[in-house]
Amino acid sequence: MIGGGARQRIAALSAASFAVALITVLVAVVPGYASPAAGNASPSIVVNTTLISSQDWVKVTFSNVPEDKRDHCWIGVYSPPNANVTAISPLFYPATAPWTATAAIKFQFCKADSNFISTGNGSYEFSLINMRSDVVFWLFFEGINKPKAITKTKPVSFTDTDEPRHITLALTGNPTEMRVTWNSASSSNALLVYGVEGTSQNHTVIPNTSTYTANDMCGNPAKTQGWRDPGYIHTAIITGLEPGVSKVWYQCQSKDRNSPYHTFKAAKGADPHASLRIVATADVGAKEEDNCHYHWETPDANLTYQHMINHGPSDVALHIGDIAYATGYSAKWDLFMTQASRLAASTPLMTALGNHEQDVPGQGGECAVPAITRFPMPTPGDQKKKLKLMLQAYQRDGWYSFDMGPVHFLVMDTELSCDPGSPQYAFFEKDLASVNRTATPWIVFAGHRPMYALEFVSILDPHFQWTWFSSDTLTISYELAQYTTGRADNLKNLELMMPRFMLALEMEE
Repeated sequence: MIGGGARQRIAALSAASFAVALITVLVAVVPGYASPAAGNASPSIVVNTTLISSQDWVKVTFSNVPEDKRDHCWIGVYSPPNANVTAISPLFYPATAPWTATAAIKFQFCKADSNFISTGNGSYEFSLINMRSDVVFWLFFEGINKPKAITKTKPVSFTDTDEPRHITLALTGNPTEMRVTWNSASSSNALLVYGVEGTSQNHTVIPNTSTYTANDMCGNPAKTQGWRDPGYIHTAIITGLEPGVSKVWYQCQSKDRNSPYHTFKAAKGADPHASLRIVATADVGAKEEDNCHYHWETPDANLTYQHMINHGPSDVALHIGDIAYATGYSAKWDLFMTQASRLAASTPLMTALGNHEQDVPGQGGECAVPAITRFPMPTPGDQKKKLKLMLQAYQRDGWYSFDMGPVHFLVMDTELSCDPGSPQYAFFEKDLASVNRTATPWIVFAGHRPMYALEFVSILDPHFQWTWFSSDTLTISYELAQYTTGRADNLKNLELMMPRFMLALEMEE
């Protein structure tokens, strides 16, 4: 038999058990209630997949963030997975937070999930592009200025890591040729395969392959926080085309992986009676599709190249400086190239160097190396020699010209000297003197910086100090039709001559 004292103890235990059960039920049914046990759980971050293709979406879930850490919690995207996320002191312009030793490719605040602040749990979907390496997501506390790394996800890998991408076409100055440039993770077995419609023979070209390192950069953040391995850039020239007639298919290869097939039509030669469709832009940058934050955000930049594509088939595209707005952050080049190649894989894209490509020390530190390696232009001199010297002394002769249809295009490098006596000025004089105005009656001149600051009632841009432009020596002597420029975050066309010399260009701003 159980004594009275024992029965009282059992009754007390039963009551206590009932109370615990009641509390457990309340915890389960009261929204937003956090039990002491849950509050002590370690913060965590996980992904819904670890294998994707480029531009796929990954759902990132983060949990158990303490209440006092929620306002300044953020998720950083880093690649490669061993990127150094140690906090650093803020860097000078043009560097941007988050201040980690290796820059985040992009980031998002935890409170982007509307339920996060009240629960400490949330999720966000990220779009990832193939950057030739695995990616991890880090959970940070204490904000982006004094970040504290807490924990990270498993690495996310790509099924197409070795696939050639960032494919662009460019003119060589010879209408029987077309240059093809692409990027890949490997330097091995790179090859260009192509054929011409109406023929049964396939052709192959072994490209010139190059890369650049942090030591090729000339300053910070390009040499330090913003540095990321660019992989390898391959460039090959297709020859023997019939100008304006040959229709070409081609495929890029690298490490036995193939790109999709692309097509283009051979460039038109000089012809005063030919029609010409041109799309042009300047000061573009790139935009993350998932609305994350990133270095030098440029809202809707992704729409610029889409507008040029929507404009319909064009003979040539011009990008007159300030191309990616990378300013020392290598990942921005990957983002821009992914967006631009949608157009440039089928339409030759001709670029000019702007101040945000030159990026001298104190302004990003790229000194044009990424731009000229990714976009080889038909600049003067021995091309084979330049390919060998490009990485030791960046391509200083960033000016060039070419003919297409009724137009002679002259592109300048506004970041280098163009005063009388300079190599660039000498090139302009020689080039303009040699133009056949019967074959190409129009001359279109392009450079990144405006000759005149139109916002300030035609004040001469002080960067130039052009004696020859202020006196109109060359513009009047050679009857230039139009100067196409960027720099002021849009595209401008300055009429240099009377209306009879004007060319109607179809432009995208």
